[in-house]
Amino acid sequence: MNHSEKGDHMQKKIKRRFQNYLINEKMQLTLTFQFMIISLIFTVLIGMLMFFVIWPVVRIYIPPALISVMIQQLISKLYSTSFILLLIIAGFSIIFTHRIAGPVYHLEKTLDKLIEGEDVNLIHLRDGDELQGLASKINQVILYMRNN
Repeated sequence: MNHSEKGDHMQKKIKRRFQNYLINEKMQLTLTFQFMIISLIFTVLIGMLMFFVIWPVVRIYIPPALISVMIQQLISKLYSTSFILLLIIAGFSIIFTHRIAGPVYHLEKTLDKLIEGEDVNLIHLRDGDELQGLASKINQVILYMRNN
């Protein structure tokens, strides 16, 4: 395998791994976008609060010739830090929503089979997945239907 083929193989592997986390793309990306917007709003509000509280005091000690340079550096640091923060939040949001979307997908498929009259296995979710209580209740329904 040459260097180009190895790169293509790795890129496909990463893409496939990412797609495994997007079980319900619309729901997961919508929630991720909402988390990012909320985080961005909080970042801006905290930045503004810090500016209005600290700046009047700091301004006294900064020579007037350096004020514009200082403001430019503060803004560039705020943008770069916010961008990194948003990437981290996006990653954690995808992982978090995966723990919801995976069980929802599994529960829906099991319920579809049950509705069609197929014999279904009890639902087993991964450790750390959400909706364990709902899966337990559906398992009780499955056991009840088997016994009647």
